[in-house]
Amino acid sequence: MITFNFFGTSHGEGYYGEIDGLPQGFTFLVEEVNQQLNERKQGYGRSGRQQYQDKVVFEGFTDKVVVKGTLRFFVANHATNVENRPPITAVRSGHVDLVGQARYPNMDSRQLNEIASARNSVCYVVLGAICQLYLKQRGIYTYHYVHKIGGVTSRNRYRFGVSEKESHFALLHCPCKFATGIMQTKIDQAREQGNSLGGVVYVGATGVPMGLGEVLPYTSRLDAKISANMMGIPSVKGISFGIGDKYATMDGLSALDKLQVEDNKITYATNNCGGIVGGITTGQDILFSLTVKPIPTVSGAQTIDSVTLQPTIAHVERADTCVVPNVGVIAQNILAYVIVDQLLQQDNL
Repeated sequence: MITFNFFGTSHGEGYYGEIDGLPQGFTFLVEEVNQQLNERKQGYGRSGRQQYQDKVVFEGFTDKVVVKGTLRFFVANHATNVENRPPITAVRSGHVDLVGQARYPNMDSRQLNEIASARNSVCYVVLGAICQLYLKQRGIYTYHYVHKIGGVTSRNRYRFGVSEKESHFALLHCPCKFATGIMQTKIDQAREQGNSLGGVVYVGATGVPMGLGEVLPYTSRLDAKISANMMGIPSVKGISFGIGDKYATMDGLSALDKLQVEDNKITYATNNCGGIVGGITTGQDILFSLTVKPIPTVSGAQTIDSVTLQPTIAHVERADTCVVPNVGVIAQNILAYVIVDQLLQQDNL
């Protein structure tokens, strides 16, 4: 089992992390991890803070890492001015400002935001990037693509290994060039208004064999593990596997996946279920969608001051306009971690 711990704050010196349980002797390049960290920051709709490139430093290694035990790493922050940042009393209902103080009364909203910040997702990506490299050796690949932003829906079907090569894909990770252009316009409009946009991103894994996962306990089912990890990503408010909500309008006969015989084995011919049945993989792609809420830091939002208890305008700091593609990057990496963790557990049985 892989264990993972990290600590740090959004505007402190950076984030420290420890990873245990990776396969002994597994080798990877630091630059390969940095590529995923860079991907996390890119995309149309990000704030000015994302212009600085993140780089991971692994304790005891420079260019190449060989796993020998506990793997320790550090990712530095570029903005390290936490002591100069004012307290937050004009609390924001979509952030941890108010609820965090109810849970941790000895901490103020500034401290809580420093800890709960989505900036800590750099740590998830370091872990996931390593796991993606391990999966690659076993012919398994994770991916993501944007389906919807601000009410604009992609018209094109995503094709693994093909859509990513389209010139427009890097902008918003959407397989549809037409939709990408409209999404950009919507993001520009939201930015000018001091507003933000949410959307839907699909996340998947291809090459996963049938039989990966557990039936009991219920929390160990593979889709349960995936869901628990995905819901820990800031801004993610929902997850749906396979055809998702369409199940609600179908009867049981039409909803069933079809089976076939290939090479004298029974396999799944369709993938309504999103690649998992009863907590165990079917051999089809693992596929699920994530609903991403708009960033809650917006201009002109009404709130109540936590000191005076009087109406006021919510606190505003520099923030992204849209992070839907970046949630996809983070989720793709976390999915790789969940799959590797399950693979290693079953390898050791």
